[in-house]
Amino acid sequence: MIMKSLRSRRFLALAAALTVVGAGLTGCGGSDSDDSGASGTAPIRALLAAQPATLDPIVGARSAQIVWATMLEPLINTGSDLAPTNTGLVTSWTRTDATTWTFKVRPDVSFSNGEKADAAAVANTITLTRDSAASQLKSYFGNVTAIEAPDATTVVVKTKTPQYDIPDLLTTVYLVPPKYYQEKGSEGFAAAPVGTGPYVWSGANAGRDISVKRNPDYWGTKATNEGVTFTWANEAAQRLALIQSKSVDVSFDLPPAQASAAKSAGVEVVSTETAMKIIAFLDSTKAPFDDPKLREAAALAIDRDAIVKGIFDGQAVADAGLLNVKPGQQPTQSVTADAAKAKELLGGATPTVQITYPAAQYTNIEEVSQAVGGSLEKAGFKVSYVPLDYGTLVKRIVGRQVPGLSIFAGVPNVAVPDYFVSGFMKTKSITGNCPDPQIDTLAQQALEQNDAQQAAPLYEQLNTIGVVQKHCYVPLYRQVFNYATGPGVSGVVFGPLNTVDFTKATR
Repeated sequence: MIMKSLRSRRFLALAAALTVVGAGLTGCGGSDSDDSGASGTAPIRALLAAQPATLDPIVGARSAQIVWATMLEPLINTGSDLAPTNTGLVTSWTRTDATTWTFKVRPDVSFSNGEKADAAAVANTITLTRDSAASQLKSYFGNVTAIEAPDATTVVVKTKTPQYDIPDLLTTVYLVPPKYYQEKGSEGFAAAPVGTGPYVWSGANAGRDISVKRNPDYWGTKATNEGVTFTWANEAAQRLALIQSKSVDVSFDLPPAQASAAKSAGVEVVSTETAMKIIAFLDSTKAPFDDPKLREAAALAIDRDAIVKGIFDGQAVADAGLLNVKPGQQPTQSVTADAAKAKELLGGATPTVQITYPAAQYTNIEEVSQAVGGSLEKAGFKVSYVPLDYGTLVKRIVGRQVPGLSIFAGVPNVAVPDYFVSGFMKTKSITGNCPDPQIDTLAQQALEQNDAQQAAPLYEQLNTIGVVQKHCYVPLYRQVFNYATGPGVSGVVFGPLNTVDFTKATR
């Protein structure tokens, strides 16, 4: 009876999801007549794994940019190599001197509400990013001392000490209209975002869907389709069922099992190796990992190759480095699993380790956490598990309240090593799990180099210190992101930095 009741509830949940998606698409994505257009420009029905927490890019996690980036644009675009390009709102930049960057802003661009998207707007957005208390990128702009707009197409950014990666950082700063943002505040802006992008806000049904429509006045190449309607389903089985039933046009974030099932059913599945990597963080400031020998034992016990093979059936990429942020890169030095040596280092001791992880946040994270714990137990550790919702985990990490080992993703919004150095390695980083004056000094020296090529040896040294010598970080794997598209759907492009371009999508 219990099993039958559980199956019934799952069926009802799936039926409800189908109903909600259908209702949402009717209410916000257009009527059935939209589907019959021979032009192939009907709105795209996109299914996400979770509802975006906020559509304010100043304070929001980048997982929500799949929605807001349809309406808002980054200050600087990136190319296929993930490096900055001159194709976006900022068209050029020069390093006037060691601590001064000058940027040229594309002329004659306006926000969809009529405000000018000029240099003053760019300067205001950078200032908000640096100064807003809840800014997600606040720490990355702490070295910026002045942001000025001497004319309508020029922005001058000054730093206290040299910083070579300012243009890279601007690739993840999304332009917001100054007057509208000030008037509405963060919550008001998130309720109806305004930007310069290829789509504009169309509406939302609370807790059900969000819709955008094509921006007829977009300064660039206009979208092929009429818009995008976003819905969400937390369970992977629901996302698979909805794409198979043709209730949606694209279903994002399918775990390997669902991706394989979709392929077997003849559904088109696209797999992309991303820059997002899952990492085990060992807190060197608290027991038991304040003991360097125990950190080394844990690092040697964990077998990333076994995790990729056993849990993901090869549909993930084992990654032994922390600062190799672009797909395809590997560090020059790494740690190879050695269960016997791990057990030897413990010498018969049985230290207790708490493993904390964000429940249901990442593909197969429960199984991954259990696999890490199992490896530690074989070495002699006693393991306990603490699953938390993602928001609670982040708050506890920032508050230095997570002892032992924590597992979560590192997502480089910007494909430069300092994104992880400043985020995870420096004493004043988000995690703060490996404070070391040598790391702080090398991090500063790396930023003061003329360019990424000159900084590369310093980042290799930092990776070696954090991963190979101090064992504060145990990189596990890069995620391979799977998404499925319905019959006749094409042109949806997912990028390795977790970005999606819908502008060429048709159905």
